[in-house]
Amino acid sequence: MNTRVLFVKRPVGWVDPSCFAVEACDEPACGPGDVLVEAIWLSLDPYLRGRMNEGPSYAPGFALGTPMVSRVVARVLESRRPGFAAGDLVWGFLDWALRSVVPRGEGLHRIDPTWTRPSLAISALGMPGLTAWVGAIELGRPSPGETVYVSSAAGAVGQLAGQFAKRAGARVVGSAGGPEKVAFLLERCGFDAAFDYRARDLDDALGETCPRGIDVYFDNVGGPTLEAALRHANVAARVPVCGMISGYNATDDAGIRGLQALVSKRISMTGFIVYDHVHKLAAYQARVEPWVRSGELRFHEDVVQGIERAPSALVGMMRGEAIGKRLVQVTAFPAAE
Repeated sequence: MNTRVLFVKRPVGWVDPSCFAVEACDEPACGPGDVLVEAIWLSLDPYLRGRMNEGPSYAPGFALGTPMVSRVVARVLESRRPGFAAGDLVWGFLDWALRSVVPRGEGLHRIDPTWTRPSLAISALGMPGLTAWVGAIELGRPSPGETVYVSSAAGAVGQLAGQFAKRAGARVVGSAGGPEKVAFLLERCGFDAAFDYRARDLDDALGETCPRGIDVYFDNVGGPTLEAALRHANVAARVPVCGMISGYNATDDAGIRGLQALVSKRISMTGFIVYDHVHKLAAYQARVEPWVRSGELRFHEDVVQGIERAPSALVGMMRGEAIGKRLVQVTAFPAAE
């Protein structure tokens, strides 16, 4: 039998495992023009929380009783569409299921077989990496000697955003939850300074780690962290806003205080969504893949084993337990990886 994960209850406040059901289901049949795939890795992303709400989001909401969907790396088992063959490794927005049929193969992308591992397609060389590049480099525009502050810096996007800014010559500071994540930023990702936001007063920590103020703040968090960053921002600072995970599970909107700093300091704050930049993905991959292959770009994939653990792994990621990019591995990948 096949196995899949359904979305069965809309959360109020924090999402929890009762919002999902893992069930056995029939094996899918591959029809004319279709592609049958077997999932290997599922991508867990904060934006999935917004799709669980009943109201509008920038991505379509999940319907109750339907499979969860996210970016998935899969192996083609059977293809009845030209351009795909059994054994190809692909990625696309697919159901959380061991095996599924992709009608007419729409939305499937073949993964370059020369990459060091195929999971890169949904981590460092996929949307998280492109998000980090667009925010840190294209919108942040860091210059040598400037200070770049990244919140949620040990996450899928933050770990790369800081390194991209560092390569541009900036001094990079990150905040993360817990000493293990702080050590990861300093020892693995090469940040110049980092602090545990759970253990420090934000103003004290930013005053200590950013003594010359903040020129670029890469915002993944919103809330009090954004407020503190605005207080420490320099004149003409840039604030690319990638996400506001501090409010994703809130039942109301507490708002942001201190926005008058945008005027007094002439700060540019720009919200962005990576799907507006998908056309840049191939160029991004061509630029960054050599850095990944050589080890110049460091990143971590936090892998949880088993499709039945996907709901709890998503909840844990939302609560900040993962380091780097959280994936769920649902089938084995050959040792040749």
